[in-house]
Amino acid sequence: MKTVNILQFGGGNFLRCFFDWMLQKVSDAAGVRYNVTLAQLTPGEPVDAIAAAGGYHVLLRGYEGDEYVETLDSVDVIKNAVSPITGADEYLRIGCGDLSLIVSNSTEAGIFFDPDAAEPHNYPSRLALLLNERAKRRLPPLMVMALELNDRSGDLLRRALFQYGELFGYGREYFDYLSACDFYNTLVDRIVPGYPRDAAERVTSEIGHEDKWLTSGERFHLFVIEGNEKILNDIPFDRAGLNVIVTTDKLGFYHDRKVRVLNGAHTASVPVALLSGIENVDAFVSGEPHASWLSGMIHGEICLAMDGSAETHAYADDVMARFRNPALGHKFRSIALNSVSKADTRMAPTISDYFKKTGEVPPRMTEAAGRLAELYGRGPVARLPGGPLELGDYSSIKGSSLREMLDSFFPSLGSDIKEAMLRALS
Repeated sequence: MKTVNILQFGGGNFLRCFFDWMLQKVSDAAGVRYNVTLAQLTPGEPVDAIAAAGGYHVLLRGYEGDEYVETLDSVDVIKNAVSPITGADEYLRIGCGDLSLIVSNSTEAGIFFDPDAAEPHNYPSRLALLLNERAKRRLPPLMVMALELNDRSGDLLRRALFQYGELFGYGREYFDYLSACDFYNTLVDRIVPGYPRDAAERVTSEIGHEDKWLTSGERFHLFVIEGNEKILNDIPFDRAGLNVIVTTDKLGFYHDRKVRVLNGAHTASVPVALLSGIENVDAFVSGEPHASWLSGMIHGEICLAMDGSAETHAYADDVMARFRNPALGHKFRSIALNSVSKADTRMAPTISDYFKKTGEVPPRMTEAAGRLAELYGRGPVARLPGGPLELGDYSSIKGSSLREMLDSFFPSLGSDIKEAMLRALS
């Protein structure tokens, strides 16, 4: 049986419910043994306890067609743990062993370069320390996969590694080693609420003991990996029937599709729902007229503005099913955070492309923009049917008129499009 050793920075709910769960599926289907060592990202992260547990369970819930399905999977790929923070020698010993892949999810703020750093102090600098040691020992290059949500996270990580190499005065062999490693950009798509308090007692009864590291997520998953197909030699995702796409040139499309369809629909729905007294996403999608309104916006405006392909509409159907999932506990008040900046990133591309294709503004998304203006027009603490909502980014609004509101929400849109939106809203 083939064995693949992986060093994974971080043992949080997302990695365990997404990547480690996938490794288990591949192991079961393809007969590959995975040994994952968790590397501590921050002081106090309980990687030792997670590894010592010998395994954990993943509860997946969601709709498949009209049927609501729950599955409980056991995952035992995590075998060891190490702390680069307090145990550098052991960290280097493991990192210089028979290793194939580095994986990380250090949050969007985890990959950064500090030009004033005197020694390794964060994830990229500690990884640079390890790669420099492997370079000095002439060990084989590694695959490095960044699952952070940053745009092109693999490129961002590689750039930080080069910068830390220069800062710490590493030799030429380090930079040659970096160039020989395979860095992968990724897009990850699965909503992971984490520990399922509502189902924990039932799971305990089913498995016969309490699982402290039990985690949960939606059944939907999508993993897009940009880079060469070498990764499939060690992790044959295709043999496990997983929704994984390895591409050399389409990551941008899948990223754009997620931002427009999933995130764009979320942001556009926020003011419509909250002003109507609807607090949860599943309630918004489960009743009329909002279910038809949202479906019409996603299929008739967002998908049309993108490419109108069957693949994009199929993804939109998945998104609608995901919105209906009550287990996710998605609250519009949480989604509403930073709506001003989110509107331009998530809604403006659809409005612009729809206008270019039809000569008109998308009616439902324009209505959503008007409702967003109404929401922010209620002041820094908006009085809503479900209770007051503090708008933390209210100070970024340029003024109280509808025109000033649209300028605040959509700085990237041309004046002709905003004039068309004003006419439609009036």
